Amino acid sequence: MEADLLRLFADKQEANEEAALITVISSNAMKGCRPGEMMVVDPFGVVLGSSIMDSQVQEKAKDEAIRCISRGVSRKIFLSSVEGTIEVFIKVFSTGDRLIIAGSGPVVLNIYQIAKMIGYRVTIIDNRAETLTRERFPEASELLLGDIVEQLKSCEIDANTSIVIATHHHEYDEPVLMAVIKSPARYIGALANNQLVSAYYSKLNSLGIPEEFINRFHTPIGLDLGGQKTAEIALAVMAEIQAVKYGCSGGFLTVKQPTKVVEKREELF
Repeated sequence: MEADLLRLFADKQEANEEAALITVISSNAMKGCRPGEMMVVDPFGVVLGSSIMDSQVQEKAKDEAIRCISRGVSRKIFLSSVEGTIEVFIKVFSTGDRLIIAGSGPVVLNIYQIAKMIGYRVTIIDNRAETLTRERFPEASELLLGDIVEQLKSCEIDANTSIVIATHHHEYDEPVLMAVIKSPARYIGALANNQLVSAYYSKLNSLGIPEEFINRFHTPIGLDLGGQKTAEIALAVMAEIQAVKYGCSGGFLTVKQPTKVVEKREELF
């Protein structure tokens, strides 16, 4: 049975479909929950297969799996039922968008909050322990403390990854940019003033970075929404990231002429 569940989970990964594999690690001899027993759950809470027989454990494991898939994080947890307590490991395969942020200051906090709201898995990297805390970023998939560039090298970056560069006083912005400019990231952007913008482009050109990579770099970061508060800047940043994701200009949606076309957005209301 477990071999079939492993095969099912592998099939989901091969099909690039999100799922969670729940494995019992320890069970204190609970009936229907022996170590090694498994369960596969999809993002909607549908149990695709299970060798775990305890219905209470199944229900609780399913709820935890939904949360883990939505956050894009794998974890060990304890679950309880009338029979006792068990420890399980929830392994997640997630295809969702990922946001990597270098820095953990006030603007970053707001960017993180908006990104989580729209479903991003967020990794935050910084060398300042006082601001890179689980209290500030409770739902971040990863908090990586230490040398920012070295920690960044440990991150998997693909075409579903967006990167925001916003280190303290811009101290590490340039080395972070150099580390990711040739990566396959969909979006790379840096908070900057006019002086830094000129310096960035001069540096990239002097290094002979191909234009195709330079054109993916956004600075100053964000759409021009006019706001200056940290939350407003964060909104502009995430708006630009979404515009790049969907290949849109970020302009107004106002319709000047009546239309009979029914758009998908109408299903939301």
